[in-house]
Amino acid sequence: MKPKLIFATVLASLLLVGCSSNRNSQSSQSSQTSSNQTSHSQSAASSQSSLQADVSEVKVPVATAIKTYQQTFADTQITDLSVERELGRYQYEIDGVDDNQEHTLKLDANSGNVISKKSERLDTDEANGVERREALNLDHLISLKRAVKMAQSQAKGQTATEVSIDKENQQTYWEIQFDHQGRETSVKLNAQTGHLLEVEHDD
Repeated sequence: MKPKLIFATVLASLLLVGCSSNRNSQSSQSSQTSSNQTSHSQSAASSQSSLQADVSEVKVPVATAIKTYQQTFADTQITDLSVERELGRYQYEIDGVDDNQEHTLKLDANSGNVISKKSERLDTDEANGVERREALNLDHLISLKRAVKMAQSQAKGQTATEVSIDKENQQTYWEIQFDHQGRETSVKLNAQTGHLLEVEHDD
C-alpha cells in the first residue's frame, strides 16, 4: 500500500506544478500582449500628435528669435526668417548679411537653444552693401500667433504647418502655409498691418 500511496502523492504534485507553470506562462503572455498594445497605442498617438502640430503653438516668440540672432551676429541685417519642422521639431532659421558675409542661425522654436550657426563670404556681386538692400522691415511686426490667427479664415479646417517672413517689391510680409490631407493653402499678409495680400490654394 505504501508504494502506491507515495506514487499517487508524487503524481499529484507533478500535476499541480504543471498547472501552475501553465497559468504563469499564460499570464506572462497576456501581460506581454497588453504591454505591446499599450506601446503601439502610445506610438500611434504620438505620431498623430506630431502630424497635427500647429506652428503657432511654438513657445519662442519671433521677437525673441530675432533678438537672439542680432546678439549672435551684431551689425548685420536679416534678409529671411522661417519656422519649419525638421527632425520632428520646429526650428527658426534666420538668414542675414553684413557688407562681406552672409550668416545663418538655427534655433529650437520651443526651447530657444541654438542648433547651429554659420557664416560664409558673400559673392562679389552681393558684397559691399548690395545684399543689405534685401533686408526685411522688422519694425512693428505682428506676432507669429496673430499672423496665423488672421490667416486662418482663408484656410478653414487646415493646420498651419510653417511660416516665413519675406520681402517682395519693398514690402515685408508673413507667408503662412496651411495643410490638411493633401489640401494646401498659402496666405500672405502685410507683416506690420496684417492686411491680406494673397491667397493660393493647391488641391
